[in-house]
Amino acid sequence: MGFQFDVAFFAYEIGIGIKYIPIVLLLSIVPLIVGLLFGTGIAIVRLFKVRVLAKVFTVIVVFLRGVPLLLQLTILYLTVTLSFDSLAQTVGLKITSKDISYTLVAVVGLSINATVYLSEVVRTALQSVNSGQYEAAYSVGMTSGQMLKRIVIPQAMPVAIPLIGSNFIGLIKGSSIASLISVVELINGTLFEANGNYKFLEAYLASAIIYWALCIIVERIVASLEIRVGVYGKGGVV
Repeated sequence: MGFQFDVAFFAYEIGIGIKYIPIVLLLSIVPLIVGLLFGTGIAIVRLFKVRVLAKVFTVIVVFLRGVPLLLQLTILYLTVTLSFDSLAQTVGLKITSKDISYTLVAVVGLSINATVYLSEVVRTALQSVNSGQYEAAYSVGMTSGQMLKRIVIPQAMPVAIPLIGSNFIGLIKGSSIASLISVVELINGTLFEANGNYKFLEAYLASAIIYWALCIIVERIVASLEIRVGVYGKGGVV
């Protein structure tokens, strides 16, 4: 008897996968927020060529962008599992590596990766603003902080929003890599249900549909934000 796609089990796996959406969002939204906060700081430091720090951040960004996320997460995982116990004993902590959630390790690893890429997104967006805008702001006595807040960032947002959205979608899809360090996320959760009957195609397709749906929602939100901030791309100032 040939292969028969089990529609009922596929629908069941959709329901199982939906339960893991909070994990997917945790592994994508937190790194997005952390990446934007630290990435913006790195971008500003590099943009204004802050002595020493700019060069250090440039080296870090270039290095991490050249290392696959899989390797970054694996190295972080091994560092925590192999080195944390001795470090905790040295500083007098009463916890061990076994007490650390693998989900937390995944969030930290994804946040580091997001910071690197989002720093480049923000830097690109800031550089898209005409240099004359910077000079005009300084000429009327604005500080660097005032210039960024009132002139540069609003005009950089139309460039940054779509790029940030693309990175967020990348984080949603990249969250699946957390399964490699024993985090039970969407794909692992659906595959666990398929282990008993070997209906892995249904499980994988269910996961794919959920990832697709999440990405479509993000794309719609980003498109809406692009329209709202579009006025700043025409030279608007707040």
